[in-house]
Amino acid sequence: MKSNQIYAETHNSQPDGNAQIDLNAILGTWINSNQQTEWIKKFTITQQGDRVFINAYGGNSPEDWGKVEITTYVDNHGQTGFSAHYNLDGVEPLLAANLNKGLCIIAAFLKFKNGDRPNFLSREFYYKSE
Repeated sequence: MKSNQIYAETHNSQPDGNAQIDLNAILGTWINSNQQTEWIKKFTITQQGDRVFINAYGGNSPEDWGKVEITTYVDNHGQTGFSAHYNLDGVEPLLAANLNKGLCIIAAFLKFKNGDRPNFLSREFYYKSE
């Protein structure tokens, strides 16, 4: 069996038309499994009416990245994901996150403003605080 045949058998490119975004799955405080990170140590997702927000806390300055609105998604497996964009001094992080097996995985695309560092991709794993 060729790899594209396996992929076709296991890959559903579109979520069910009735799929719903499960906000309860992402609401709350999430802790980085790598406490030595220089990027996001923890974050909190909250809901205010129809809007959903993230407040991220960094391992370095600035510690409190502030609160920004997120866009939520449902993936082809019915799992919830989100994206967010920050504009910090010196760096513009674009966050793309998905849930998998109880963890939240964030891919942070870091665009440095002053050009003294190459742009960077950080992928880290978070567990939900009880």
